[in-house]
Amino acid sequence: MSSPISETAALRVALAAKSLPQLSMKQWLPVLVEKLGEPITDKKLRQLNPKQLRELFAEFTDGPDRVQLAQVFAIFNSEQVDEMSAPECVASEPLPGPKLIMAVTSNNQEQLDGHFGSCLRVLVYEVNAEGYQLMDVRPVTCDVSGDKRTQYMLDLISDCQILATLSVGGPAAAKITRASIHPIKQAGPVAASELLSKLQNVLAGSPPPWIKRLLSLEEEKVEECMSC
Repeated sequence: MSSPISETAALRVALAAKSLPQLSMKQWLPVLVEKLGEPITDKKLRQLNPKQLRELFAEFTDGPDRVQLAQVFAIFNSEQVDEMSAPECVASEPLPGPKLIMAVTSNNQEQLDGHFGSCLRVLVYEVNAEGYQLMDVRPVTCDVSGDKRTQYMLDLISDCQILATLSVGGPAAAKITRASIHPIKQAGPVAASELLSKLQNVLAGSPPPWIKRLLSLEEEKVEECMSC
């Protein structure tokens, strides 16, 4: 008789269970099996979207909140089987000279692997022509959706000039742009260092007009702060 769940899927489910301390696995695993059918495989878990997860746990009175669902979604959909932990941010001196602040929607370590609407955290980097560094890790603790969540995320990255993300909806992207933040969509998960290295090289060479504009806006902010 075949197992009702594959080995890799079992690891993902076990990690997801740690994110749901108010529910025992015995409570929700049968619901997952009923939803996906046997055997539960890695592929089936990675096909679940946030809406389907919400529907799956809707029958539980003490079900997961939006933040917990985001954790489970990230565990089920990640390229690697992991707990989706945050990187360590080591305090250091700010980078000198002209620089940009980039926000990266992330789920696991220093990876760009999160969606604007469901990421676990935002990594904030500063980058100039000589290098880059992680300057802040900002957990996404918002338990609402729609326009309220978009505004929450905008407030979270209000000091950034660039947003790198896997996906963002049209209305949210328009609001991001109106806030003078340049959104960049990545086709698939990638190490944040890969994008930061490219941006560093651009700053060290001949930046395109949109980057020059962002740099000029940043210089204006610095001058305003110094005159306060």
